[in-house]
Amino acid sequence: APMPFAIISFLSSSYIIYHLLFQERQKLKRLYHRLVLAMNFALLPLAFVNVWTTLPAPVGTPNVVGAMGTVSTCTSQGILRMTLSFAVATYYASLILQAFVGMRNNFKEQNYRWIEKYIHFVAYSIPCMYAIVFAATDNFNPSGSGCWYAKAPWGCETDPEVACQRGRDIKYFAFVVWFTNICLYVIFPTSVVFAMGCWMKKTRKESASSGSGMTIMREKARKEMMHKVHSQISVYLFSFWATWILTMISTL
Repeated sequence: APMPFAIISFLSSSYIIYHLLFQERQKLKRLYHRLVLAMNFALLPLAFVNVWTTLPAPVGTPNVVGAMGTVSTCTSQGILRMTLSFAVATYYASLILQAFVGMRNNFKEQNYRWIEKYIHFVAYSIPCMYAIVFAATDNFNPSGSGCWYAKAPWGCETDPEVACQRGRDIKYFAFVVWFTNICLYVIFPTSVVFAMGCWMKKTRKESASSGSGMTIMREKARKEMMHKVHSQISVYLFSFWATWILTMISTL
């Protein structure tokens, strides 16, 4: 991300971490707040890496202003950016998932707390594997506002007059990474929100056709809570997409 956005992300993540660890530590008893904390622990170093923008790029890189690093520093920035950006996105998507499973389990966290360890595993294992492949094939190079997946010199793959000096051809693997991005940012969260809406509609019909007066009152209160959660998750989804769009713009 451009430096101003990276600085804002760094400061906001620092505050959230401090707030949850030292001011409202009791909130960490809930899965939701633990996922928020984990997301900000990934966002904090990501923002720090992004603050450096083009500084890690090798000195003398054509058309890159402020390049003061080496191939190693550029590769390191690329590894961190890819790993942490995927981790942040995974945690963001997990907030939508935990809201849905919470609704399905009447918000009894002990019934779905088991998903937490798998969320942490997926958040880092898959992007680490992707980053290792890109680094091993010399495909982390200066691109846009920092080092990212690209061949060097930048744009050589589309210019027949410029020979690529770094970056082996891994277009099929790059497609897998791209498709993972689409699943993570579009297909998965949209599917969860849609499933949430369908499930709420189904439970609404079932409760309307049966039950005593007291049961109906409890169901009404529960449905009001579910409706609020569904609306909140929809807001998460749109902010999630906005974050993705800004991230994609920053890598151009």
